[in-house]
Amino acid sequence: MQLEEDAMGRGILLWMLGVPIPVIILLWLFFGR
Repeated sequence: MQLEEDAMGRGILLWMLGVPIPVIILLWLFFGR
């Protein structure tokens, strides 16, 4: 169970880091001109 919890926590961290990056890039492309 411990390993599964660690994998979930790691997945959530990667998701939280990975999701904003395309959003930031899109906002930068749209508003950074």
